[in-house]
Amino acid sequence: MTNTLSFELNKTAEWRTRKLERHPEDSRNQTARIVLAQLSEQDANVELARRYDALQDDEEISAARLGDVHSEILAEIGFHWEPKHVDEVLERIINRATGKAPTLNDVTEVNRKRGEADAAAAKAGKTAN
Repeated sequence: MTNTLSFELNKTAEWRTRKLERHPEDSRNQTARIVLAQLSEQDANVELARRYDALQDDEEISAARLGDVHSEILAEIGFHWEPKHVDEVLERIINRATGKAPTLNDVTEVNRKRGEADAAAAKAGKTAN
């Protein structure tokens, strides 16, 4: 994964911890904190990480727009969706920043890869991500 995204995921997890202290009745903050921390520890697909890093230099995407996309997507974690892998976060950031929505084939491919990874982890006696 990129260092930038790992840092942002950890920073958002810390923010959710503070929100949890202020709003203990809202369990979504706890869920978000856990998911964000787990995602920050995962290794991203090399091609997705390269595409994500390239967004910083894309002249068609303003820094402000990219920052807004980042904030929106990280704020959604634990509230509107619970990604199982950091690749899902990268894809969502890339797609939203570039204005490209994922296709059904994209979603199917991500699910297929996740299933393969989970099966391989189970076979090796490890827990899946």
